[in-house]
Amino acid sequence: MKLSSRGQHRLFFAIDIDDSTRQSLDAWSQSINLNGRRVPSDNYHITLQFLGNISNHQVFDVIDTIEQPNFSPFHITFSNTGYYPKNEILFLDVEEGKEQISSIAKYINRSLQNLNFIKREKRNFHPHLTIAREAKPPVDFNCDAPIRMLVKFISLMESITIKSGVYYETVEQWPIFQLSEKDIMLGLKPDE
Repeated sequence: MKLSSRGQHRLFFAIDIDDSTRQSLDAWSQSINLNGRRVPSDNYHITLQFLGNISNHQVFDVIDTIEQPNFSPFHITFSNTGYYPKNEILFLDVEEGKEQISSIAKYINRSLQNLNFIKREKRNFHPHLTIAREAKPPVDFNCDAPIRMLVKFISLMESITIKSGVYYETVEQWPIFQLSEKDIMLGLKPDE
């Protein structure tokens, strides 16, 4: 586990983007005029659950609450852009893999429901990858070729603010893999 030295931690669960996909997304992003503040490629991720500011001991509660997820690795595909006008956010929509991401987000939400310090999302969950903030229309850009990635981990991330902006640090990761029926019958858990 890796945490900043601060007493409070701004945390969220996410699907982190692998280096190869990050490079493809960055090349596509650099090829268009986004008309907004470009998100650095190192900050690309898909938020699953925002936790807000929590203390050191609460971080351990969160980590202890999440068991090894019993999901199969799956592919996601980015191709179409979307826009949230209220927040002026330009994003890439998840096409393939949307249902699996939603299932993982529900799993995390259910796992954390007994922790009363967790902020509850009031909006409907919509998996996406933010590529620009303070974006102005027109914002109708699509990838020439869909960008695909294999999801193998769920990450607990910390948002750290510094003078030059914000960056995200991985606090903890859980690999995604499916147990066989035999493993389940034997009472095995993914980490055994």
